Amino acid sequence: MNIQEHLPILLVAIPILMSALMIMLRSRPTFQKTLNIIVSASILLMSIILLLQVWNSGILVYEVGEWGKYGIILVADLLGSGMVVLSSGISLLALIYSLDYIEGKSLNTTYHSLFNLLVAGLNGTFLTGDIFNMFVFFEILLLSSCGLVVASENGGVTTISDKMEATFKYLILNMIGSMVMLIAVASLYATMGTLNMADLSVKISALSDAGTMPWHIYFIALLFLIVFGNKAAIFPLHYWLPDVHPTAPSPISAMLSGVMIKVGAYGILRVYFLVFKDALFLLKPIIILLALITIAIGAIAAVGQKDVKRLLAYSSVSQIGYVFLGIGMGTAYALAASLVYLVNHAIAKSMLFLTSGGIIHHAKTRDMHHMGGMVKSAPLMSSMFLIGAMSIAGMPPLGGFIAKFVLFDAAMLGEYYLPVLIGFAFAVFTIFYMFRAWLLMFWGEARDFEKYGPYSSHGPSPMITVPIIILAAAVLILGVYSEPLISLSSEIANQLLNPQPYINAVLGGSVR
Repeated sequence: MNIQEHLPILLVAIPILMSALMIMLRSRPTFQKTLNIIVSASILLMSIILLLQVWNSGILVYEVGEWGKYGIILVADLLGSGMVVLSSGISLLALIYSLDYIEGKSLNTTYHSLFNLLVAGLNGTFLTGDIFNMFVFFEILLLSSCGLVVASENGGVTTISDKMEATFKYLILNMIGSMVMLIAVASLYATMGTLNMADLSVKISALSDAGTMPWHIYFIALLFLIVFGNKAAIFPLHYWLPDVHPTAPSPISAMLSGVMIKVGAYGILRVYFLVFKDALFLLKPIIILLALITIAIGAIAAVGQKDVKRLLAYSSVSQIGYVFLGIGMGTAYALAASLVYLVNHAIAKSMLFLTSGGIIHHAKTRDMHHMGGMVKSAPLMSSMFLIGAMSIAGMPPLGGFIAKFVLFDAAMLGEYYLPVLIGFAFAVFTIFYMFRAWLLMFWGEARDFEKYGPYSSHGPSPMITVPIIILAAAVLILGVYSEPLISLSSEIANQLLNPQPYINAVLGGSVR
């Protein structure tokens, strides 16, 4: 048996099995932690092997059972396997960080189990070839992330009432999104008689070529924009994010901002460019408009924040707008630029949220106006936050600069001059609020210790600092040596615009 052929199902099944096992090992916390780290590292290794296999040998299709397109199919192409590598890497680092950051009782009882469910949901979403199974994995993501948001931190400054309020908003809005997705999926099945995305692509294209496309297919496509827009927190569906990301524990904030909102971008790329490619002429202008509004609202709101994690949350709203801007332009270069931006933002923002956890632990507050002068007492956190801030702001020689450069270059080549102007204007806002945050927290005189108390004398442990340093190194590497990422993103973009190899791999070139 060649285990490489079974990598897609293993990347989903192993975290699900680990979720159950973690509950049974709650009375043995040391073994529980060690096993979870080993398994998470193994999942990252398997995801890298899968990506290399797809790159060298082409798209891998895994049928769960022998039902063909009528059963559960996992499809590993460059987009899906690449997203699994990204999420697995960030997940491993967030998990290591959690071992010292999350309160012991919460960590040993439910945290490990829910974290593995979250990983399973992410991997399943990125690898499924069936749109109903995407809905199922979305529900796994929702339930596991709700439980993780309310996890308790060591020395946390967020009250349980704030966590519950944010979780309630998150749950309600995502339940509404789930109902919309279920309506869209049911309507699609009632019309086309299939939920396999490759099969849907062939059948919808046949109707479009014959000039008999039902009008409500366009309406269904717009429903999916609501679904994925809610996951990605684009305007006007972004209101849950500024409450959830600040109240969640910092490693979960890193997962939510670094990976979870990218699920929405992935959904648009997968479903629109595969299933609804014949409706893109209608959808792309809408995506560009929503992207520009999202960029503006997130940047303007971030300027007025005094809570460091709330500032980072609004920054994520603005930055995901840039990703959607590239998707809306829809050219091969723009899609590649969007993917480069997605990866760079995922890494830099994950690092910033993990760094903010160290800052909050040191200052015992999230209010930046109650900080100051921490460059002396927390030099490592100062350096790491500055690197992340520079990357998000698009300063060379960091990955964020490359991301913004290729995105604006793609827009100029596509003659999207007004979107470039708007995007560049709010990139200046980003520079302002990110460096203002750094100055408030780290520069100048130390805060009034008599009024706000002294900074913590307890330095961060290696489990806190090592994940941050690794992510900072990745940000630097992607800025200095970005060619491999750009090449991979360009190949993914070409696959998105020419989905026939994906369809052939799943259906064998014919409609069955």
